[in-house]
Amino acid sequence: MKNAIALALLGASTVLCTAVRANVAGSLPDVFLSVLPELKAKTKVAVLLPAELPSPFSDAKHATVDKATADEYAVSLYYKLDVGNAGFAASFGASNNPGYSPRELPNVREVRLANGISGFFRQVGCGGSCAPANLWWEQGAVLYQIQLKLPASLGEKNQEEIITAVADSAILAGPR
Repeated sequence: MKNAIALALLGASTVLCTAVRANVAGSLPDVFLSVLPELKAKTKVAVLLPAELPSPFSDAKHATVDKATADEYAVSLYYKLDVGNAGFAASFGASNNPGYSPRELPNVREVRLANGISGFFRQVGCGGSCAPANLWWEQGAVLYQIQLKLPASLGEKNQEEIITAVADSAILAGPR
């Protein structure tokens, strides 16, 4: 998996290089350690988080639980807190029985993920401000979503490779 992320990033940009900050077991980046107990205590949804985070996301210092209920969770990563979207790095979430399919979302393209799962990718979109790259996929009745704040200048294919590698890492790591 490290090689897949490294290849995606090498092709993407020299600015985005491989770096992983993981706990001693190597199974979960340290930034998630502070929020995982709360997620596991509050949600019945299988928590999927990547085993690896490529740079610059591995530089995120803070994780916040944005939502944690029996049927959903959302975690955001920040480089710096209290500076709004300027400090945002990424988010990871899931919703049980959301009432819609990612196929129904506008401006998405189907991509292949680990274990033969179909994902739905939307590249960075800029108007008045830029929205992060998004990837959704379903496992059973659960809809998972990853958002990564990638540069708008990064090509669509490179964005897809990076976010797909992060999703594959979460899928292959399995429930936490």
